[in-house]
Amino acid sequence: MVRLERRRRLFDAMADHDLDVLVLGRPADVVYATGARQLWTSGSRPFGPACLAVAETGRTHLLSTWDEGVPPELSHDDLYGLSWNPANLAASLAKIPGLSSARRVGTGSLSPGFPRLIKALASDAELVDGTPAIWAARVTKTVEEIAAIRRATAVAEAGLAVMVEALSPGVTERQLLAVYVERIASLGAPTPPSEAVATITGDLVALDAGAMVDGYEGGAAGTWTTGGERVVDERCRASLEAVVAACRGGATGADLRRAWESTGQPMPAVPLVHGIGLGMEPPIVAAGVGDDAVLAEGMALSVTARVDGFVERELVFL
Repeated sequence: MVRLERRRRLFDAMADHDLDVLVLGRPADVVYATGARQLWTSGSRPFGPACLAVAETGRTHLLSTWDEGVPPELSHDDLYGLSWNPANLAASLAKIPGLSSARRVGTGSLSPGFPRLIKALASDAELVDGTPAIWAARVTKTVEEIAAIRRATAVAEAGLAVMVEALSPGVTERQLLAVYVERIASLGAPTPPSEAVATITGDLVALDAGAMVDGYEGGAAGTWTTGGERVVDERCRASLEAVVAACRGGATGADLRRAWESTGQPMPAVPLVHGIGLGMEPPIVAAGVGDDAVLAEGMALSVTARVDGFVERELVFL
């Protein structure tokens, strides 16, 4: 089961990084650790201790006021309720076995008052960056995770297809967005990863569709005319193929950037390569970003080429 395997990886990574407790607040990290279905909210949200993984007990604890969408392996004792009163939240956290005796507590994000909260709950604990442990667990994908990404990609391709069918002179980007969202929602993926799915420049329409299935993201992209004819720009295709060919275990972000530059095309403003899984993930390689990133066997990557209004995308599984 994918949830149990993810949890095993997370606790193994905690052991490798000498963490007694890992506090998670980012939605994707919480989903990875617990498998709980998250309600979609628009916009950003502040950090909060939404999930705690405790090495001593091997249990994960979730901030939740109900058990709807919570996997059966998380019992009611593993849940703690939401409260606007910090004292009540602290009291709930204090009841979690293994927290008070923790020596090293890692966190994937932070708020100004969080170190004081941890000191009050685990007086002898050192608060450290838990991000390396999180990504050590998440960066490579299991067979089940790759299958989920492929399912999400199939839904994205279905959304892309209905946008192509809707192409006609005078069609607007919002109209294309509407048919895309309707289609992916009908396939059980009502939350689009992005609204930026259609860009019309003159007679060209760049379509970049994504979908989230079981928490995992997939995508597909290409360029058409407003009349619905598929257009492949040789410069864009050559640049994409050069970067894809450079995506090998042990390659660096600098290697991928140089592969793009070897085609003579200027670096695009958006990432050339980023990890894909529970949304956008490291490594992220773009102009001035990610040169030191190192690719590893087992990664899932999204490679995107953009040249003068043309777009091409390919998913690469190392």
